[in-house]
Amino acid sequence: MSLRRPHRLLLAALGTVAIGVGVAVPATAAPALPPVTVGEDAAAALVPAVTEALGPALAGTWLADGRLMVGTWDAAAAPLVTALGATPVVRDEPRRDPAAVLSALAGRTVTGMPAGLDSYGVDPRTEQVVVSVVDGPGADALAADLTGGLDPSAVRVERVAAPAHRQAAVGGGDTITDGTRRCTAGFAASDGSSDWLITAGHCTRGSSSWYATDGSTIGSEVETAGRGVDVGAIAVESGSVSATVSGIRVAGSRPAPVGSTVCLYGSTSGRSCGTVQRTDMTVNFEGQSQSGLTSVAACAQEGDSGAPYITSSGQAQGVHTGAGGEGNCTSYFTPIRTATGALGLTLTTG
Repeated sequence: MSLRRPHRLLLAALGTVAIGVGVAVPATAAPALPPVTVGEDAAAALVPAVTEALGPALAGTWLADGRLMVGTWDAAAAPLVTALGATPVVRDEPRRDPAAVLSALAGRTVTGMPAGLDSYGVDPRTEQVVVSVVDGPGADALAADLTGGLDPSAVRVERVAAPAHRQAAVGGGDTITDGTRRCTAGFAASDGSSDWLITAGHCTRGSSSWYATDGSTIGSEVETAGRGVDVGAIAVESGSVSATVSGIRVAGSRPAPVGSTVCLYGSTSGRSCGTVQRTDMTVNFEGQSQSGLTSVAACAQEGDSGAPYITSSGQAQGVHTGAGGEGNCTSYFTPIRTATGALGLTLTTG
């Protein structure tokens, strides 16, 4: 597949050097060129440029050992990837279409998420859709029913020990409570005239006043996003919520690529860090489908709902919805840009 015109010009400028490095390598093999180490923040900054440059030739991005790995089925794209500062991985297997698999799965679950289906989403390392089912009787039959007729090279079934569930606990006394549920304060935001505190939508839905652990009122006006986005916000007094997460100042909202480390700061779990596993996940929360989530290999507990995810450099990532798997150590968040967009708010940075 040909690259977009501006990038053909770049390849021409690279000349014979570019031609020499445009060699196909297996997806599991080491890159032909010396690895380009960029670090997590620089890798995140590179992703938009790589995505724009490759267009339909892109077949997944992820972080590995400080390098931004860029998958493609087009060997001619390799020199461009290298020129941008990333590491190309030219896939030597037949081209597959994970988007078609996602569309098929969405159609098969449109009337409801079946019990036993945990989640599904694309693994950029393999450019396959991973369907996670809860281990136990009926798991094989469910997997076969969900994936029957789909391209077997484009889908992979995995088993998890426990299903995902949202994590708003009954009780009070931690971080924020409405008198019935205990959740976690997320990020400070603004609508241009008023300040808001973002948390989980299943916390704010049906609630009114929210209180701090000392009993003082945080706010008595709430908004909850629609369209299946699990975020909400509490109106607060101006300046009463700082643009920090456990002492880390919020600097922006640049998404961290798969393989990066992000940390959850929950009112129950405290600081819980792990690597980003997948993005744009569809997860089954007690029969309710929620799409567009990011999964992280971090443990979470009841009461962590609404908690912020952030990188060590202060890049806000998202708002905690729930967790599943063994020990609740696969956690899910709504990306912060999705959250603010659904609420009509702007993230407050400091």
